[in-house]
Amino acid sequence: MTYTTRVLKDEDFEEASRLMFRTFYRHVMPTYTMQGVEFFRDATSALSLSMNTYDRSIVVYGCFDGEKLCGVIARKGKNHVLLYFADERYVGRGVGRQLFARFLRSVDPNKPITVNSTDYAIPIYEHYGFVKIGKRRCENGVTYTPMKKAPVGVQN
Repeated sequence: MTYTTRVLKDEDFEEASRLMFRTFYRHVMPTYTMQGVEFFRDATSALSLSMNTYDRSIVVYGCFDGEKLCGVIARKGKNHVLLYFADERYVGRGVGRQLFARFLRSVDPNKPITVNSTDYAIPIYEHYGFVKIGKRRCENGVTYTPMKKAPVGVQN
């Protein structure tokens, strides 16, 4: 299947927010406290996404099947994965791979890539060559494990 990826615009953020929260609700929420759920909901709202892309704190890419948004990845700074979600109907159909490839085209190839992974996503990041660099943590109700991938130009 052929998908297209592009930087999301303000008019895409409402749909992106809904997609992320659906996946979060099903796979991630059980490991968060109520404070963490509220933090996630606020951080991924359309307004928050718009404000953070406006001041260039983050860049959000979307993967589309025609006109339908089927996945999202966000970059904070040059080399930090901030958000990475695929619509469940598209899991196993190449959406994640295409999003991650798009992300890799935008990174500084001389610096490692980092992520604070949810429990659910650890195997996904390990598949892409990430390794755990710290213990599982919970801050502000958000549970995560810090991970890192060698710079794009360096073989693992």
